[in-house]
Amino acid sequence: MLPTNPRRWRTALTAVTVLALLGLTGCSSSKPSTPSTPAPATADTTPTTAGTPSPSAGSASPSASGSASGSASASPGGNPATAVTVTIKDFAFNPVGVTVAPGATVTVINQDSTAHTVTSVTDGLFDTGDIAGGGTTTFTAPTTPGEYRYICSIHTYMHGTLTVQ
Repeated sequence: MLPTNPRRWRTALTAVTVLALLGLTGCSSSKPSTPSTPAPATADTTPTTAGTPSPSAGSASPSASGSASGSASASPGGNPATAVTVTIKDFAFNPVGVTVAPGATVTVINQDSTAHTVTSVTDGLFDTGDIAGGGTTTFTAPTTPGEYRYICSIHTYMHGTLTVQ
């Protein structure tokens, strides 16, 4: 049954339309779709320092069903890994923190159905570009030792840390 007051009907319809549009824009990206090309790491960048805030306790935690292959920290000989894999699943990086050797290859597997990125908080340091749902790409870790925070530039609540040593 329609409301008897046409003005109320238009107001209700407008409110529903606005809420639906807000819901849709929250799931979209304003970035144009580009091929996933790893950005080269450069040695003249400065890693984050101890004074830089780390991801908050409220950030997304890794899924128990996510997996990491390679080494997430030191290899059996005590040396940092020369290759690691970071999996994206359920809008979280897994593992959240990885330790690698300078210039190591980092493979990123997106197990979600939506696009994600691995983007250094330090501009231009590394950025995978959009990784389509089900896609895989790689990038080269920085050559300067330090702790590098990264996010998904589409879903900025997704945080991780790459430690180079």
